[in-house]
Amino acid sequence: MNYGLYQSAGGVLSNLHEFQVISNNLANTQTTGFKADLALAQQRLPERIESGAAVDPQFLLERLGGGQLASPTIIEFIQGSLKETGSSTDVAINGNGFFVVGPERGATEESISLTRDGRFSLNAENHLVMSATGLHLLDGRNQPIELESGPFEINEDGVILQNGEEIATLALQQVEQPDALEKLGDGLLRATLDSGAPVADSTSTVRQGYLEESTVNPIIAMKDLMELSRALEANVRMMQYQDLIMGQAAGTLGKVS
Repeated sequence: MNYGLYQSAGGVLSNLHEFQVISNNLANTQTTGFKADLALAQQRLPERIESGAAVDPQFLLERLGGGQLASPTIIEFIQGSLKETGSSTDVAINGNGFFVVGPERGATEESISLTRDGRFSLNAENHLVMSATGLHLLDGRNQPIELESGPFEINEDGVILQNGEEIATLALQQVEQPDALEKLGDGLLRATLDSGAPVADSTSTVRQGYLEESTVNPIIAMKDLMELSRALEANVRMMQYQDLIMGQAAGTLGKVS
């Protein structure tokens, strides 16, 4: 096996993975509540060390290392800037909490999702729902929130007031490791074993009439894409060069004199 070709191919695969992640981040620079993904890479150990097998050490090759591997993608969970919209159905979270959304009836821990997308609207039944998905915004009992016609207020604790009466309280939850949450698309997130189970959040506050902006910095994302393009091009050129060398070696050494 051509060791250099193997390493270059591993570099190409890792570069492509990073390229896809950063491109997705760049496409979501204007997505409400979007959290950027981090595409990490790690150095692979030489086969003799990684497997612990009693193989003949090729010390010259081992000095080159074992190549590059892509690590699992994680979420860069940081607070996004809050942008004022003035709409009473727009709500932003200041802190590490999440809104809880789910189906209209029979919401369970398995069927609900978490989100930072605070773009809500009233459906035909006057229920608060996500504008992007239509899923119901849930209260602390995992029930949909039904309002009457007319203005309403949401205070910092998530309590919804209408006509001087308390209608419901928004369910705010948090997880121990938010960077390990699973993205489902449409701004929805799901807890995993690594993130921990969602629990009630008493530290975050909400602001009515605001939305949380994406945490993606487009300038840094563009810079990273340019650097990745150069690294990808270099790895592809090395693969082409090594393929050429192998072809020349086969054509020269394989001749019968």
